[in-house]
Amino acid sequence: MNKIFNVIIGVIIATISSCSINTYDPALTTIDVTCYRLPDSMHLVNDSTSMALMLWQDYYSDYYLHNLIDSAISRNLSLHNAILQVNKAESYISRSNGSFLPNVNLSIYQNQMKVSRNPSAYNMHGVGLGISDWEIDMWSRLRNAKKSKIEALMKEQAVMQSVKVKLIADVATLYYRLVGLDAKLKAINEMITMNQHYLHELGSRYPQSLSNKEVSFSTVAVGRSALAIEQAKAELYRSKSLKPRIENDIFITENAINLLLSRSEGEIERIDIEQVVTSNSFNDTIDIGIPAHLISYRPDVIAAEYAVREAFAIKDAASAAMYPRITISGNLATEESLYGSWKNFPTSVVYNLFAGLTQPLFRKKELKHDLRIKEITTHQKVADFKQTLLKACIDVSNVLANYKTNREVIANMAKRYDALFNAYTFSRQLNLTNRADYIDVLAAQGQLLNARMELSDAMIAYYTNRVAIYRVLGGGAML
Repeated sequence: MNKIFNVIIGVIIATISSCSINTYDPALTTIDVTCYRLPDSMHLVNDSTSMALMLWQDYYSDYYLHNLIDSAISRNLSLHNAILQVNKAESYISRSNGSFLPNVNLSIYQNQMKVSRNPSAYNMHGVGLGISDWEIDMWSRLRNAKKSKIEALMKEQAVMQSVKVKLIADVATLYYRLVGLDAKLKAINEMITMNQHYLHELGSRYPQSLSNKEVSFSTVAVGRSALAIEQAKAELYRSKSLKPRIENDIFITENAINLLLSRSEGEIERIDIEQVVTSNSFNDTIDIGIPAHLISYRPDVIAAEYAVREAFAIKDAASAAMYPRITISGNLATEESLYGSWKNFPTSVVYNLFAGLTQPLFRKKELKHDLRIKEITTHQKVADFKQTLLKACIDVSNVLANYKTNREVIANMAKRYDALFNAYTFSRQLNLTNRADYIDVLAAQGQLLNARMELSDAMIAYYTNRVAIYRVLGGGAML
């Protein structure tokens, strides 16, 4: 027994003192702090105040949007599948833990042999406990295999967070698009009312021109009044023709939100665009943070980094597979020919212990090529990480540039709309007192409608871009 214990202790000491294979270099996934450029007037601040550290509940203050996002997180099928993928990765880790344990078998047996010419029979019975092929992880093959499963779990968690970030951004984008479409529909309805009112005024002034389909152009005044009324009608129908398209866009956008909420239909409660602006749903001060920390919060970058770590762990396990394996096998059993002899249990114990050293020979070429494939995979994952990082840098740079542009565009469009509204009001007043031509009124109406539509589109682009800024910074989902 002492010899057995000495062998076991020697193996344990050898295992503890053995060198492990680990070739991953953290420098491979270091984020370059100069990887993207900022638009003019955009400044870096300390990352402790960066919006990348904000929870989405703090970034979006809209009550109705909160409800939609909460519902999407709890119901969305894509996110549910991503969570299941994380659970699967956790199961792989639990399974890899078993590879460190020996295969233990419990057996109860009864053997009986009788020769035909000999009336006596040979009986043998007993209970056995066996250990087979217990691998001593000398070269960290098992440890690297488990490490690869851990890195895979971390990668899947980052992928799940990436799905969550995209889901939150998609819901918010569609929500603010819906609010913007409501504003466009409201503008169309107001313009239709204004056109109808103006047409009614013309009809009151020129009832003969409005009621007769065929007008006798006896005088220049009659002809001009008829022309004014027909063009006013055309402007009214132009406004009405825009309304069904806006209503259709609203219907489709509501369906898109319901799809994210994994339901076929449902009312989408929302606020008015004026309430969005006056309630200051976003803080217009952009604190973007320092570049390295900013990019490091993105789930896709995190997932790409863990993919590199996983690939190196798999490669290291393949490299360790080429070294000799030390395995231990043994049995501990009782063997008696008579049941009554079991009371002498210590004298009936049979045991053996076997330590084996196995070096792959004929599979050497196969293992070598497998290792080569794993090495190529690591290079691919490193390239994927660098590409993901580069794309993240470009995303941030583009979104910040778009944000800066949208703010300037909206400021000028709002002033343009105010000026055109004043021009339309003045033209109507002057026309009613015969000091301005009807052409001026119709031109002002058309320009006012176009300006209102463009301003609504600019507002949709602005809020969409604000959502995009939060998304490219990681969306707060990692906190």
